[in-house]
Amino acid sequence: MKKLLTVLCVVLILTTSMFAVKVGFIATNFSSEAQARVANEFAKLCEDRGWELVQLNSMGSIETQSTQLENLVMMNVDAIIMAMSHPNEIKSSLEKAFEAGIPVITIDSGYVEGVVADITSDNFVMGAKMSTYLMDSLGGNGNIVVIKFQKHYGTRRRGKVLDVVLSEYPGINVLAEYGVAATQRFMDDTRSAMETFALKYGDQIDGVWCAFDQLAYAAADILAEYGYSDVLVVGADGNEETFRRIENGNMTATVAQPFENMAVIAADIVQKIVSGVDPATAAGNKIIYAEALLIDKNSLPE
Repeated sequence: MKKLLTVLCVVLILTTSMFAVKVGFIATNFSSEAQARVANEFAKLCEDRGWELVQLNSMGSIETQSTQLENLVMMNVDAIIMAMSHPNEIKSSLEKAFEAGIPVITIDSGYVEGVVADITSDNFVMGAKMSTYLMDSLGGNGNIVVIKFQKHYGTRRRGKVLDVVLSEYPGINVLAEYGVAATQRFMDDTRSAMETFALKYGDQIDGVWCAFDQLAYAAADILAEYGYSDVLVVGADGNEETFRRIENGNMTATVAQPFENMAVIAADIVQKIVSGVDPATAAGNKIIYAEALLIDKNSLPE
């Protein structure tokens, strides 16, 4: 009887402990398909592990993200995950999390001192892959339109690598460059900009370089509407919609990031921490790189 009671007590303690884990998750903007992929996968993982999840959407606002982070600190969550966030712009709020002893793990946000780790793809490598692919596919000659996004550190790095690659391809001419603003209407804004370029340059456009895939959707759709379906369009992220478009010839290539795997890595780190592992050593490295592969019609996944 005593043994049975002991077993029941252990089970009760383990069950209570499992359900007592509360994790905060903040994404900068769920309108981004990449961020939605991370959020959805992380939510599934929390459900599987019996964790309580507080999932928040900053809707593109730095101020909102800062407030959300402070709210999670006041809720005394066991860990905080921030996807595609802006840690350098919300340092004061981050400090409150650090002071409270709450481990913060970022995904594709750029490492800042104090967080457990940043889980990401190497955006310099991604920028090189997508840029050289486009230049080489054009044979080193032609006219391109460039659509950049400077707000996020990763897409900004891709754009900087593009500039370096262009310096080695004198036969490539940049007809126009558009900088996307971090708003809820970023897709509509990109479509409007691409329509302006299509009307102005028409069949002079040979290729379009896009900082991430959703911008490539907008660019490719406008080009198709105006009858320019042979323009090469490259992006980065590798969403299911991207693969469908590449298969149908509505996009040319992407560098596919394993966002779901990034969520798994984050959840595994949280698991270690709530199991008693020191947050300072739970991740192993401060920056964890996940490999991103270049995908075109010849290498589409099943």
